[in-house]
Amino acid sequence: MKKSILILTLFISMFTLSALAQKQGTITVNTSYKGIIEGYDHINKTDVYVDGKLVGSTSGQVQSKPNSCKISVERGRHDIRIVNMAYYEGTWEEHTKENEYSLDALYEGEINLKKKMSINLVFDIEKEETFTKIK
Repeated sequence: MKKSILILTLFISMFTLSALAQKQGTITVNTSYKGIIEGYDHINKTDVYVDGKLVGSTSGQVQSKPNSCKISVERGRHDIRIVNMAYYEGTWEEHTKENEYSLDALYEGEINLKKKMSINLVFDIEKEETFTKIK
């Protein structure tokens, strides 16, 4: 009987520790555009990839309006890729120079998520740069 209780207690302890180790954190991604040329206010959205998997997207709307999304991710170190997508001729495509846009509207890097984090991206068409602020 004592042996069964000990085994049960050990099993419950292992399960509890495993659950605690997988706590979630929150990433808020905010995007906006500057320097939009008249007549080129594209419908866009932003996709967020963590460790190669699509985990969230903003809604689709015109570039002149700021956009954001919140995602829950396991705490710890992750590779992150945030890419702005333009809606062109009925399909979504990456807003990159390779697709003949004036700038690469994306961010790629490694993060260490503790509890919550904000990633603010400003895509400046006039300067052809992406400005990133992480806090």
